[in-house]
Amino acid sequence: MGQRNKQVQTLMATAALGVGLLLQGAPAAVAQPVPGEATAAAPDTSVESARSSHVEGIVVSRVTLHVRARATTSSQVLGALEPSEKVKLSCQAKGSSVEGNNIWYRLHGEPGWVSARFVHNYTPVRWC
Repeated sequence: MGQRNKQVQTLMATAALGVGLLLQGAPAAVAQPVPGEATAAAPDTSVESARSSHVEGIVVSRVTLHVRARATTSSQVLGALEPSEKVKLSCQAKGSSVEGNNIWYRLHGEPGWVSARFVHNYTPVRWC
């Protein structure tokens, strides 16, 4: 009886894999709006909107990350961010290299720059 169950499980797993492979190239289903129902407004994706917005990131350093006055390792330290802290990023610029990465992020809503080497951005950051 146990051998039969194992064969059935193997057959089902193979069939599921085959269906998954067949559907891999199929277009995703898209919900169509119902006539007469209110729909949510589409997000503003204009260039002007992108310029005024910010990008979220997270500090990925293992120790406290210095916030600096300029995009250099030799500029004044203005503050610090803790590991795993979420940050808002305004834009990116080239600065001094930190472990081979010369990109720095300007913080949104507060003065200062942080090295991109230690901040993971979830979406692309515009250039300053």
